[in-house]
Amino acid sequence: MWKKKVLLSVLMILLAMSAAACTQQKNNSNNTDTKIEKKQSKSNNKKPSVKKNASKTILSELKNSNQKSLTYYALGDSLSVGLFSNTEQTRFTSLFANDLRKGTGKKVTEDNNSSVGKTVTNFGLPNVQNLITANPDIVTIEFGTNDSAYGVDAKNLGDFVTNMDSVVRQVKSQTNAKILLMTTWSPSDGKYISNDAVYDREIKRIGNKYGVPVVDLSMIWRNNPSVTENDLGYSKVYNIQKDNFHPNQLGHDKIAKLLYETVKNQEVK
Repeated sequence: MWKKKVLLSVLMILLAMSAAACTQQKNNSNNTDTKIEKKQSKSNNKKPSVKKNASKTILSELKNSNQKSLTYYALGDSLSVGLFSNTEQTRFTSLFANDLRKGTGKKVTEDNNSSVGKTVTNFGLPNVQNLITANPDIVTIEFGTNDSAYGVDAKNLGDFVTNMDSVVRQVKSQTNAKILLMTTWSPSDGKYISNDAVYDREIKRIGNKYGVPVVDLSMIWRNNPSVTENDLGYSKVYNIQKDNFHPNQLGHDKIAKLLYETVKNQEVK
């Protein structure tokens, strides 16, 4: 009899343990489900990541503008005229215009108003109204090389600064053109390198004042005589004797490339 009682007690204990184990398992399952639900809820509440817009550059703005065709206006001295490229079509202004065509997929007309031996005082400023009337989309302003040869005294440097500032200010305020300023050109052993450095500082200061990018040509000619080595023969293209001052075709290629890299990489604020 007592054996039956013991057996019955053991069975009751086993049943109680089994019931407790089931309850614990259920609780653990509920806790796990709750954690999963919370994790999913947190994941669902995450804000979607927003990709930043690609930076706007001079080139992208020209490409995305409403104009079906663009006008590039070059205002400068003999460098912009093209001395001494192999052909007019391969001077830096024409190469740059062609790069703009490829980069924007639009027709680009080059309007070149440049003259040999000129300065911003005797040519740039008197022709700024012609530039404004042309209403171009992009402009290169290239002076200082001939200006610096007159010296760095207060009168000559002062006139240059005043007149260059006026040209940039008028183009900036009276057109919607993208403006590129260019520094002086020199052979690597040029006579006026020290003067050029003074004028270049002023060009960069004016560029900074008006938020206009400055293309530093010394990156091309400094310590690099290969860009001004000409054969000293007569140029039938420009009807003038060649020299070892102006850029040869390699020099023009490098100037055009530097201009295009500037518009491709210069961010627009």
